[in-house]
Amino acid sequence: MRCWILYERDDLSKNGFFAGRLRACGESLGMETSVVTTDAMPDMTPDVVVSRQRDWGVSRSLESEGALVFNGSEVCRVCNDKLETYRMADSLGVPHLECSLPGEGLPPGPPWVVKSRSGHGGGQVRMAHDSEELATACAGMDDALVQEVAGVLGRDMRAYVLDGRILACVMRSSDTDFRANFSLGGRAELCDPPEECVGIIEEVVERLAPTFVGVDFTFGDGRVYLNEVEDVVGTRMLYSLTDLDPARLLMECVHSKSSL
Repeated sequence: MRCWILYERDDLSKNGFFAGRLRACGESLGMETSVVTTDAMPDMTPDVVVSRQRDWGVSRSLESEGALVFNGSEVCRVCNDKLETYRMADSLGVPHLECSLPGEGLPPGPPWVVKSRSGHGGGQVRMAHDSEELATACAGMDDALVQEVAGVLGRDMRAYVLDGRILACVMRSSDTDFRANFSLGGRAELCDPPEECVGIIEEVVERLAPTFVGVDFTFGDGRVYLNEVEDVVGTRMLYSLTDLDPARLLMECVHSKSSL
């Protein structure tokens, strides 16, 4: 069984450890595993693709050629566009903070959060305290989304979900930034997921059937809100806070599903 670990080249340069772990675990399971970048894909389509890239068109093309892709193209399409994620949430009756596209009626504010629909890692998220800052923030992004601000700033929770099962939940927090991302210097500690979050995760899993994702939540007014579903979810917090090896767990899951 031939398996690609598929990355965009820039992402691979930042995630060499995890890519190497995925390849090694795949090899140990008897899979002919190689790390491939989207700009240099071999002509022969593999049997299996562990997709760590964010272009759903690439995933769909590989699926059409007969490859089993994890996560699949529909997960990639919905989860790498926050507007599509919120549309899914609306269809499921899952709460999320109000949002709009630039030029549409604004959600409650100011302040507002302006984020890239396709962004990840917190790098393309800005706070706008008035209409002038809002216009500047929106002009600086090709695919901006305007959202109301969470009632609790600098705190969110990520649930790591593998094949429908919650592996671990991590509460992220920051005293200096409204963004709590671990990669931006936020603190992280293991936590038990609130019952409301578990219910939302079950809804998302039933709709998308993802292999491995992170489901992020924000908080306010005693409620939890779906913030995003991370398709190419990072694993640094899992390695830092737990004894789990997410690379092995993911590859064991992929091997099992591919052998059916």
